[in-house]
Amino acid sequence: MSFRTNHNISAINAKRILSRNDFEMSRSLERLSSGLKINTAGDDPAGLVISENMRAQITGLNQAIENSELAVTMVQTAEGALTEVHALLNSMRELALHAANEGAVSSADLAADQAEIENALSTLTQIAENTQYATKKLLNGTGGTTGTIITGDAEFMGANELTESGEYTVDVVTPAEKATISNGATASVMLTTDEMLTVVNNTTGMTVTVDLAAGDNAQTVVDKINYYSDITGLVATTDGTDITATSAEYGASQDYTIYSDLAFAADGSMSGFQSDGTSTDTGVDIAGTFTYDGTTYQANGVGAVLTGRSFSPANGLRVYYSGIAGADIATVQVSNQSLTFQLGANSGQTANVSMADMSTRRLGTGLDARFDGANQFKSLAEISLLSSEKASDAIAIIDKAIEDVNGVRGDLGAFQGNTLESGLSNLRIAQENLVAAESVIRDTDMAAEVASFTRGQILVQSASAMLSHANATPNIVLQLLG
Repeated sequence: MSFRTNHNISAINAKRILSRNDFEMSRSLERLSSGLKINTAGDDPAGLVISENMRAQITGLNQAIENSELAVTMVQTAEGALTEVHALLNSMRELALHAANEGAVSSADLAADQAEIENALSTLTQIAENTQYATKKLLNGTGGTTGTIITGDAEFMGANELTESGEYTVDVVTPAEKATISNGATASVMLTTDEMLTVVNNTTGMTVTVDLAAGDNAQTVVDKINYYSDITGLVATTDGTDITATSAEYGASQDYTIYSDLAFAADGSMSGFQSDGTSTDTGVDIAGTFTYDGTTYQANGVGAVLTGRSFSPANGLRVYYSGIAGADIATVQVSNQSLTFQLGANSGQTANVSMADMSTRRLGTGLDARFDGANQFKSLAEISLLSSEKASDAIAIIDKAIEDVNGVRGDLGAFQGNTLESGLSNLRIAQENLVAAESVIRDTDMAAEVASFTRGQILVQSASAMLSHANATPNIVLQLLG
């Protein structure tokens, strides 16, 4: 054993240990008071970086959840207004059916029906113009995708939130065709015996029987076929000799056969339709392309409607054309103003929805194109009930308007249910799991830290006592000097 007065090594050692114990106790105290295991970068540099990134994602998820909830309420606002639009359209259809009952209604009744129709149209206009979420109007077309035919005879049928804004050129390679079945008579038709025709829709399997009688001429045969037009979709015409049955719509879905129960005769003594099933025809779907910004994209053709394919700028663009094939058939200008929602915690995690124009000038459009202008009205805004003929056409327009609203409500419902509400569920699960992960990295385990703090207190007290003893040791040297 040696005694020194200049350096007290025992005291230095005790002081070092005391400082270390005091630091550990202070760190435990900091963790217990803050509830955080990582309070500074020095506590755990890697853990700090990871947890801060997680915190950014958590705050992003919190905001994405709020954004999604706001989007749901916006869609519900629009859908609620469309519920009232549906109710009005159903009332209008009831009025049109009443007005079409020509035998039992007077001119005064028609005028009353027309007054109600005009009032309903005015209400529909108000709904379209005034439905809004905060200051954003929802149903006047400013939040949707619109299109205008700049040149050509085609008709813009619609687009969606995926259609890019810009100018599209329409080229038609294969024109749309209707199913057309002609009889083979070479003389004026005048039936000499009873005959039965069977009209078969080969697509649906629907069958109608048309009974012809001896003495029926071509016009009578046509009238009897047309009696079932609402069921079959075939419309017959004649010039006295030729009888032609044509499908009301275009496309490959129009597939018909007309059978006769008698052997074929071309001399006009029979209808002229075959008994062997060769009096048949199938329509042709249109085929063509959309050209956008110098690049040509294939389109899907159904009936007389060209639709832009997925993964192309024209995705969702629909154009109706029933003319001949050719290049530069029409030019369409599309303006996409669909609503964009930020539904994720990161850039680019967005979803779009198109709020269609529900004005009366847009509802019910496209019917005249579908049936080659057979309807005298072009939109819901034009309908009138002042005659039974107008009322009949109005019914068709109202039915088309109901179809339009059904489509919009279906799209909004799918967006709300599949995109927003399912996304909300996923966001909440992700938020919960991410918070749990961040808590593991950064939050204090209070039980373990209290035990560590208690241990630190004991060690500090012990080290303090030992430092006191170490400082007292040099006093022994004074006994040697005495």
